[in-house]
Amino acid sequence: MSYDVTQIANLVNDAASDSMGKSVSITNLDSTGLASLGKQLASLNLLDGWFGSLAKRIAKTVYFVRSYEGSTRSILRSEEEYGAFVQKVYVDMPDAVDNPEWDIPNQSGRYQQHSPFDVEGTVTVSAVIFGGKGTWSVEVIMPRTQIKEAFLSPAAMMAFIDKIYIQIENKYKKDVEALVSLACNTAMADALNGGKSRNLLTEYNQLAGTQLTAAQALRTADFLKYANMEIGRTVKAMQEMSTIFNKAGYATFTDESNLVVEVLDQYNKASQVYAESDSFHRELIALPRFESVTAWQYLGHDGKLAFADCSKIDITHDDINSGEAVTQSGIIAFVHDIENVAAYFGDRDTWELENPRDRVLIHGEHATKGFAIDGHANAVVFYVA
Repeated sequence: MSYDVTQIANLVNDAASDSMGKSVSITNLDSTGLASLGKQLASLNLLDGWFGSLAKRIAKTVYFVRSYEGSTRSILRSEEEYGAFVQKVYVDMPDAVDNPEWDIPNQSGRYQQHSPFDVEGTVTVSAVIFGGKGTWSVEVIMPRTQIKEAFLSPAAMMAFIDKIYIQIENKYKKDVEALVSLACNTAMADALNGGKSRNLLTEYNQLAGTQLTAAQALRTADFLKYANMEIGRTVKAMQEMSTIFNKAGYATFTDESNLVVEVLDQYNKASQVYAESDSFHRELIALPRFESVTAWQYLGHDGKLAFADCSKIDITHDDINSGEAVTQSGIIAFVHDIENVAAYFGDRDTWELENPRDRVLIHGEHATKGFAIDGHANAVVFYVA
């Protein structure tokens, strides 16, 4: 689009459905967003004329509505409301050269100085522009007169309306949480496509001479200790200057305060149960930015939280894998620099308008998010397959 803004309402809904277990199967997301079972009021023919679910006279109404706080996973930090792009500058390290101080006198015994104007070494400076945003809206309409008939007092009616506002807020927070997951999953797809990943199960089977499946591995203490050790070694090695943990081959390091360690909860629980004496696991969860994630993208829809569902991503992006889908299951951990994936743009606008003719209130939320995936920052995906 000419404004570099994409309508992502369908993407937001699909991502939220996956993360809440509403989808029948995992959706390919393109990131380019009580004891009484109760009777349905419809069967009693006592419905209001608007929502079709409120009785006109109820002695007591109990609301099952809670305020939701979504997870930001170290992604939502500093978001710009103005401007279209963010420029990020990289500076390569210069090479070492001989020290001329020790070349006097020279090999022939002459005292010949070196001209300071003969220095020709330079540093390479490059820049990358990050831009592009996704936008969506949440809109509802609320009648005045029809709602009144469902309640016995203004206070009771306002209590109901307040719950509508809470659910609007919950929807927005869940949408943002789903987009944060989508951004992280896109970063994982980028790392996988860039060769910055390790299949720990294949490595272990080759070393141990075993043929464990992914399901068996999560119940095998020896494998869990090996996996924790290898993740722990990578966490330590990332803190030293190198070029081996990012797809751009950029010389950088990730100190502990900027290191994000995201671990699938099923793997985390397996480590606690089957390898509870493992010191590497204790060190991982003690890190300042350790995150235990229930599911990367898809919860499943039957409530069993199957490992095959929760550990899988299915991402398409025009700039990754030539626009072809990156699908990977068995992902147990994503270790990355805080700069590898971040929200660069974000805006939210709330509006409300009353139509006095129809006596209805229209409420809307406009939202915009723009994420950046930086291949110059360290990122490694660990999986079992």
